[in-house]
Amino acid sequence: MTGWQKLYKQAEDELLDPRGLALPDWQTLVGLADALVAASHDDYRGWGDVVIFAACTAARIGEVSGCRVGDIDTGQWIWTVRRQTTPAPGGLTDKGTKGKRARKVPIVEEILPLVAQRILSAGPDPDARLFTGPRGGRISTAVLRDATHWDDVVTKLGYEHLRRHDLRHTGLTWFADPESKCTSYAGSPATGH
Repeated sequence: MTGWQKLYKQAEDELLDPRGLALPDWQTLVGLADALVAASHDDYRGWGDVVIFAACTAARIGEVSGCRVGDIDTGQWIWTVRRQTTPAPGGLTDKGTKGKRARKVPIVEEILPLVAQRILSAGPDPDARLFTGPRGGRISTAVLRDATHWDDVVTKLGYEHLRRHDLRHTGLTWFADPESKCTSYAGSPATGH
């Protein structure tokens, strides 16, 4: 068995510094999103939007997939997370959140234009999905990985440790860190500042 030392060191580093899983700043996140779009078939911009939205809301990819137009309060720019898309026999299905309860997540200033455009593109139906694959289907972390050649892209960028779930770590770190590299996070309602 080879490579276990590297994995062991990575796990040890994560225990000592869980913030080490997070992307360092907004520019790095946007660079990752752009690289994933460029690696996808037909440069599908939706993949980049999923990545940015997941990181900026500290959401799981399944929760991003389950987001509907009606879940976004555009008056206060709050997302009520109500469901997630998960693999099931016969394909992907929607079910309640992992915690079985809805939660409210602020939409930070940096992604307001992205969310507003997604709402406009989805149309007036409150049940329309905010994020879909290029043919309108549900997305999952595996679909995102395969469609964007995730492993190859993150390795080329020097983030070979980065998993899709680490986008959640990025958002949680940015929300919790008053010295955040993303300007709106420090004053966001989620931090209590």
